[in-house]
Amino acid sequence: MLLLSSCALAGDFADRVVSYAPAPGVSAGVPDFADPTAALGAPAGAGPVDGSATGVVTLSGFGGEIVLAFDHTVLDDPRNPHGLDAIVFGNAFWSCVSGCAGTDPARRWSEAGVIELSLDVNDNGLADDPWFVVRGSSLPDPPASALATRDWGGGIVTSGYELPAAFSPPPPFFLVNPADSTATGDEAFWGYADLSPVLPLGDLSGAVGAPGEGRTDDPEDDPSMSPGAYYTFPDDPRTLGIDPRAPGGDAFDIAWAVDPQTGAPANLPGFDFMRIRTGVDAPLGPLGELSTDLDAVADVRAVGDLDGDDAIGPADLAALIGAWGTPGGRADLDGDGVVAASDLALLVGGWGGAP
Repeated sequence: MLLLSSCALAGDFADRVVSYAPAPGVSAGVPDFADPTAALGAPAGAGPVDGSATGVVTLSGFGGEIVLAFDHTVLDDPRNPHGLDAIVFGNAFWSCVSGCAGTDPARRWSEAGVIELSLDVNDNGLADDPWFVVRGSSLPDPPASALATRDWGGGIVTSGYELPAAFSPPPPFFLVNPADSTATGDEAFWGYADLSPVLPLGDLSGAVGAPGEGRTDDPEDDPSMSPGAYYTFPDDPRTLGIDPRAPGGDAFDIAWAVDPQTGAPANLPGFDFMRIRTGVDAPLGPLGELSTDLDAVADVRAVGDLDGDDAIGPADLAALIGAWGTPGGRADLDGDGVVAASDLALLVGGWGGAP
């Protein structure tokens, strides 16, 4: 296991690699994908069609893992949009069926990873407290029944929670939503890493698979936004497509974490460490293997926290007033297309910022 202590952008994004232990595999042998510090700081969004080929670190085959830390405890905060607390960014992308004009958010190239959380209860700065697993849409109850190991030979054995067969489909290897889910606009697979595309900085238009998405030239877009303001707003992971104002990626609620042995809710107030492990065991021959790739992890900002200081106060009010009457980007707190009195009411309602 490679142990590291690295600094990057603090606050909004994970800023330290605690450990990195990729599984053996083709992708782990490519230097451009083997730098764990690529998971620190903001992501590099490539859009819904092209997964990012730079700035990501691979976990390689089943059970390959990385442990990351923030410079603060990420809280389970009910003020957050959709009640979601953190976002994991990978390099998944949507595919196109024969003859389609755009892409299909119900069909994607993804290499799913399982997310685990730990709170530094003993306050020693080490990831040595119990781990709880984000169960998401698809792990059994209890998740420990999905624990598996992979013996790679040479004394190398990895372990992790193995996701169901749908996550490692046969060629062409696209994860496909069931028809009944797609018909209602629901996403069947959520709560895991590297499932969803990441949009380029300032693309506030959202994406549903139509032609020309993943650009920043629409009137509502703002490519001058700071990465901290843009990549901290979560998409609703249980609906198809990417919501307007959201950057994509895979958001989750800390409340989804459970005790892996019993399946009981973990009831974590927050987490200090995140572990992500490749959750599919799918060698692809000369193509390598399905391997979770990681670009960044963000702490979701509460509604109204426009300056990212974890409190709602005068600086946020000034930012909202400065955007008054405009589309406003993130200052448009209610998403109705203009910064107005309803947004001011939301900001004032969260004044002070105590979760």
